[in-house]
Amino acid sequence: MQILWFKIMSLLVIFFSGLIGGILPTRINLSQQGNRKLVWSSAFAAGIFLGAGLLHMLPDAVENFKDFAGDYDFPFPTLICGIGFLFVLILEKAVLGGNHDIGAVSKGKPVYPFLLCFILSIHSIIAGTTLGLEMKLVSATAIFIAIIAHKGAAAFALGVSLKERELPTPRHIAIICAFSFMTPLGVILGTLFSTMFSGNIILGFEFVFDALAAGTFLYVAIVEILKEVFEKYNDRWIKTFFLSSGFALMALVAIWT
Repeated sequence: MQILWFKIMSLLVIFFSGLIGGILPTRINLSQQGNRKLVWSSAFAAGIFLGAGLLHMLPDAVENFKDFAGDYDFPFPTLICGIGFLFVLILEKAVLGGNHDIGAVSKGKPVYPFLLCFILSIHSIIAGTTLGLEMKLVSATAIFIAIIAHKGAAAFALGVSLKERELPTPRHIAIICAFSFMTPLGVILGTLFSTMFSGNIILGFEFVFDALAAGTFLYVAIVEILKEVFEKYNDRWIKTFFLSSGFALMALVAIWT
């Protein structure tokens, strides 16, 4: 019962973290200097994604796989991580139209911010599911810290993209609300799975979703954010500093998780 209440609390905190982070860019004046600061913020968010994928999700997947399969000699966690990366890549570049960079959509194409929200939501659902599957309070707390450390930054990065497209504020808020609900939705799904299954099956679910989350986190950081960040303005050392700071923050969180 204690773990259930923790998941409910986590669900609410994660939702409002995403909501606030995504709406915040609507309050920022996008002057040239303001745009540059938003690009720096995106670089910081990319560091958060990289750190969450490499320092939290992927190591958790490896650990859960060892508990699930013992000393089985094949790198299934990294394989699934790669599949997660390729899945979002194929979904965005092939299925949804490879002629457009969804992270850098031109104005006048209002459908693409919704596709960007969809792409980012894929990994949000996966990350939420990993939390929902967890049955130990200590481990659930570690996963929650990893999620909350990047949820607001991820929503802010999405909000920046929407702001740059000059979407009407009501539509901006609607997209952010939908995105903010994706991780809680994953928590709900994972919790349902954990009540339906037990033992080794749960460990299997956990390592798969951890590895998939790592792959989608890396995709969002490398393909969606960093490509656009380093194409805008010069400021390469400032952007490198913010990128490294986001990564360092996740490394700091990893000390206690």
